[in-house]
Amino acid sequence: MRFFVIILLLALAGGSHLLAEGTPVIETKLDSSIIVVGEQTYLTVWVENLTLIDWPTTPKAAPLALKREAQRRYQINGKIREGFRYLVSAFEPGVYRVPPFELRTGSGVIRSKSHTLRVAPVESLQTHGIKINGEVTPYLTGVFLEKQNPYLGETQDVEAKLYLSQAAPHLLRLSDGNVINLKKDGLAAWRFTTTSEPTGYLDYDGHQFAIYTYPSSINALQNGPLVIGPGSTNATLLRRQMIRGGFATRSFTAKIDFPSVTLNVRPLPEGAPSGFSGAVGTFSIEVRPLSLELELGGSLTVETRITGSGNIDQFPGPQLIDINKDWKQFETMAKPSGGERRSSSGTAEFSQVLRPLKKVETLPPYRFVYFDPLLDNYEKKESLPLPIKITGELPAPESLGESLEFLPPGKLPLRVLGKSSPLTRWAWQLIPALITCSILGIAFRNKLKARQISLAPLRDFENELKEVISASNDRVTFFREAARFATEHDTTEGLEEIFEIRDEICFQQDPKPEPLQPSEKKRILRLLRTLSPLLLFSISMAFLIQTSNGIELPPGEAKAEILESMEKVAVREHLHNLAICEQKLENYGEASLWAHRYQLHGGDSTKLMSGLPGFHARSPEGIEWFSILPRWIYFQIFLLGIWSLIISILTVWNIFGNKRKPFLVTFFVFTGFGLIIGITGMKLYPEGVSFEPLIELSIVTEKSAMRSLPFEGGDTIRENVIGSLCRVKTTRAGWSNIELPGGLTGWVRQTKVSCILE
Repeated sequence: MRFFVIILLLALAGGSHLLAEGTPVIETKLDSSIIVVGEQTYLTVWVENLTLIDWPTTPKAAPLALKREAQRRYQINGKIREGFRYLVSAFEPGVYRVPPFELRTGSGVIRSKSHTLRVAPVESLQTHGIKINGEVTPYLTGVFLEKQNPYLGETQDVEAKLYLSQAAPHLLRLSDGNVINLKKDGLAAWRFTTTSEPTGYLDYDGHQFAIYTYPSSINALQNGPLVIGPGSTNATLLRRQMIRGGFATRSFTAKIDFPSVTLNVRPLPEGAPSGFSGAVGTFSIEVRPLSLELELGGSLTVETRITGSGNIDQFPGPQLIDINKDWKQFETMAKPSGGERRSSSGTAEFSQVLRPLKKVETLPPYRFVYFDPLLDNYEKKESLPLPIKITGELPAPESLGESLEFLPPGKLPLRVLGKSSPLTRWAWQLIPALITCSILGIAFRNKLKARQISLAPLRDFENELKEVISASNDRVTFFREAARFATEHDTTEGLEEIFEIRDEICFQQDPKPEPLQPSEKKRILRLLRTLSPLLLFSISMAFLIQTSNGIELPPGEAKAEILESMEKVAVREHLHNLAICEQKLENYGEASLWAHRYQLHGGDSTKLMSGLPGFHARSPEGIEWFSILPRWIYFQIFLLGIWSLIISILTVWNIFGNKRKPFLVTFFVFTGFGLIIGITGMKLYPEGVSFEPLIELSIVTEKSAMRSLPFEGGDTIRENVIGSLCRVKTTRAGWSNIELPGGLTGWVRQTKVSCILE
């Protein structure tokens, strides 16, 4: 007996230690915040890090009714999580408060949050019917708003609800609700979706109905009376029926209709204070610098949070009150919310980089101005000044011209770039196809003839040039032949010297023979060889205008001079220098565009982009180095392995003698190389904008907010994305849907996005 008591005490001590690892938590969740009279909706009380022997004490909620329904228990990572589910109902329309639940623990009383429950009259529902086997089974629908008279810009919760009959002979259940297609003229709204779990029950007109709630939030884009709905969805329903003494469940699709509801949108009152940027709701502000100590000239990142109920994703962040101009402020960036905002309540997070211009002892407060619809007044919330320690001395100023210098133009003109066509990517397979055909007995004669034909222009060129070379050492005869050669090739550009000398010495009366100097002959022949059909670029750069002294000019004049030079001969260094000019002119989007174009043509733009705002491609790490080659190349390497395997098999079957071994060795090597490299590259190739070819990407060249939907009233995901690298996924109605490095997507004006490929 004593041994049993010792074991029990040890077990209790161990359990107490486990409970001490986590703080007791109590949370409540209301499945539906808008119900009709007589409707029962679920309220779940979740308790963590605390073991309850019995149900928590039910608070007094009159005139609401709270009824115990079910209890659940989960064990997650060694922690017990218990759920106590209640049914909440009301018998009169109105707005009620579901009080918080309280639990007394060893460390004190813990309390859950309260909830607001809106109750509408049951007459708000609309009755419909589903015809099943000649019988009509009723169902009810309704669309419920949190407010009938919201202010312009005010975000409010809205619920569309479906009531399915639970009466015999057709017991209906929702399997897939799909998205409701509701008319929303003048309104912006998230998608109306639901789950297959009911949110409550309703007894009405002799039937019991299971309720499915489609939550969302709406925001008015204009004043005056607006209507949301009607709408419909094609829902997949499950029907339970009795067959031969048993029950069977069958699914079918039915069109579910939802009614419309009207709201009257009020304009915001006049007299908005300075700093108001469209925030409507009830909010609080929290400011947190990532460091309270930094060196003078260094950077400080400050994170701010706006918490409350309202258009939480549609306003810029709070503003720093820097009266003395002690701080250099950079653009405030909004953090992504991480999904659809189906509730008007939540938190918006922002980040701003500051740089002290002198030593100060405090970080100034942040101010947030908003309109509170509950108070019918504009409100200001300010954070407290925070003590901060700034050390060191301000470094000597460094001008942009010293940190980023112009590059002297090179000699090679810009390549003409373009997206590779399918013909370019697949043409190489002609080679293994010809080899395969040759193994099967098809001769190489046509291929050899094609090669001879391709070399014919070069042979003709060399033969004609020999006539000039073999010309007499007489200067008059030589320049006559050289001019004739150039004329026959329809080219005079770059060869003006030949024609000028020919005209000067050959069109005289009785020209006298002149000796031809070997150096002059060699120089003229070098010019004539530039007409060879194998040369891809002209080496004549006589008209290249040097712009290396552009740094001494004002950036506007230097930019104009560079653009004028590019009209004649554009070289890679021009792109680098234009990026500097645009950066000095504070056109950061254009500067980013030219910097990326410089990188596209093989330049190193790391230093150029270090001082530019926006999202840029991150450097590859580990297996991400596979992105050094385009993805399609790995697929082509894989196909090379397949071709080599086919050729190897055909070689075993069809080739004998001395040629067999080198064929097998060569193509077995190609097979292994192609399959291993190709499959590995395709499998491990990284995803995202950072690892896509620049030739397929774009730049946001103007200050622009990224929105969730393609219109000005869409929720703001990022306040400003100027200078950001992006991929345009699609365009619609003058808007571009872009993806940034890191995976964030949204809509910006199409006119504010420029392709890197010129």
